[in-house]
Amino acid sequence: MIPYPFGIGADCSVNPWYVVECNSSTPYLPALDHLEVLGVILKSQTVTVNMPTHSGCQNPVRNSSNATSFDLGGSPFLYSKLHNKIVFEGCGVASMMSNGHVVTGCSTACLNVTLGDRNNCFGIGCCQITIPMSLKSYNIHFTGLERQGADRGCGSAFLVDATSYDPFTSKKTTFTPVSLLWTLTAFELITCCDNKQPDSIPVKMFDGTTVNSLRCNVESTSLTYSNTDIPAISRKCKAGSNPYLPDTYSRDPEYQKYAKTGCNDTCGEVRIPYPFGIGADCSVNRWYIVDCNSSKPYLPALNHVEVLKIYTENQTVIIGTQKKSSCQKPVQNSIQTMSIDLGRSPFLFSKQNNKLVFEGCGTASLMDNGNVLAACSAACESVTQTDRNNCFGIGCCQITIPNFLKSYSIRLTNLKEEDGRCPSTFLVDETLYGKGWLHVGNSSFIRISLMWTLTDSDQVTCCNGIAPKRSIVHMSNGTSMDTLLCDGWPYGSPYLIDGCASFIYVDDEDTKYCRRCIKRGGYCDYVKIYDDEISSSEKPICLGEERTPPLRLIL
Repeated sequence: MIPYPFGIGADCSVNPWYVVECNSSTPYLPALDHLEVLGVILKSQTVTVNMPTHSGCQNPVRNSSNATSFDLGGSPFLYSKLHNKIVFEGCGVASMMSNGHVVTGCSTACLNVTLGDRNNCFGIGCCQITIPMSLKSYNIHFTGLERQGADRGCGSAFLVDATSYDPFTSKKTTFTPVSLLWTLTAFELITCCDNKQPDSIPVKMFDGTTVNSLRCNVESTSLTYSNTDIPAISRKCKAGSNPYLPDTYSRDPEYQKYAKTGCNDTCGEVRIPYPFGIGADCSVNRWYIVDCNSSKPYLPALNHVEVLKIYTENQTVIIGTQKKSSCQKPVQNSIQTMSIDLGRSPFLFSKQNNKLVFEGCGTASLMDNGNVLAACSAACESVTQTDRNNCFGIGCCQITIPNFLKSYSIRLTNLKEEDGRCPSTFLVDETLYGKGWLHVGNSSFIRISLMWTLTDSDQVTCCNGIAPKRSIVHMSNGTSMDTLLCDGWPYGSPYLIDGCASFIYVDDEDTKYCRRCIKRGGYCDYVKIYDDEISSSEKPICLGEERTPPLRLIL
């Protein structure tokens, strides 16, 4: 699928940068040195392309190497900060650089590296990390390289689309999928699907500059958190339509229902959507009860941890907890700390948003039932405050976690003294910190991302009476569990049968009809009214109301 503003041929795209050539049934971008197009996603405003990997053998003198990326130059494309990650396969430190400045990086521990360790890519012979800001170009600097394995292979590092990376197959190819954010300017004369002008959205670059981009949006909302590089806006167009082509439909979010009838949906500044609820009668079960004390929400079933944000679109709740630090004993060069035990609760430590961070000098290993799940090492020579804040392997290191967890422990080994500082290690949700999320060393309060799950016993019915979908969640111990999902909407809670009542056409008569319906305790849905055998239109119908509405002829 090649959606507009891209197009196959000059007359079908918004400008020459978006022209796609189709050769032997394979699409390419001729303006970007004929990079192969793997997919275009309108919602996130990204295009995925195939790019070469970068490898380097150690320099005999400097024990280092460099590799340079494809330069996006004056194009409207940027390396997406949220959809890509840098992967380093080898032993040492890989740092991503831009204009001489360190952008991001990760380090690996290299003791007794096995093929399984490299395939897992969680800090032993292989590491991965997200990038902090959008980039036009970069280079990767390798240091401390060591040849590993029977083939004595060199280290390699590359940027890769986070959803496409498979460590088991990446070593068998010299190309990897990379996600590019595409931007539009006022010269493109874009009209959105609701016949309105697009919004101008600032995209922040790593060098401190800002690129303004036009954006039409179908599904996102004006929430402060978004799964896109560009902040979201609140507008709704006809389902399935291309937001960058004019259309006639728009919907009105005036009526938004997040909580059960009679229940509050906010505590202070935090929205509490169902299945969570403020009070026992307002939640789906006891685990989702929220206490609101002094305008702050807490989960009493989880030892009263503070709730910072709840997302229905990806079943995530962000909690706040205290960071733990430890000082090593003089006779012991090893420390072990334990996590909150989620036990029989429906909550899991989320693998998508959390990072294991170690502030200190030595090696931190994330453990579950005695097994090492992820690890990273931090060197201690000439540590500066900048090194600690960057957290790329000198005085501080970080690594993603492999799968969902109920509990974990963190073991610190090979510890070394560092200016009298006590080492600390913790899981942290990076998405709420933005560019400065790594500066958690100055705070004792950290944010952790938990996934919440629902089972058949919760008897969930999605908005408009639709049955929930079933999704499989893979655990780190090799087991799996099911969770029920309701498709997310921009407004209201999809886990309420009337949580979609906010969607009403901006048409005077239809709007009045739906408002009367909502006041009577019902909610609006839309059905096709056939005028004859081939033509039809959509009209609102009132469902679940206390008083039966007049009969309407629906064929």
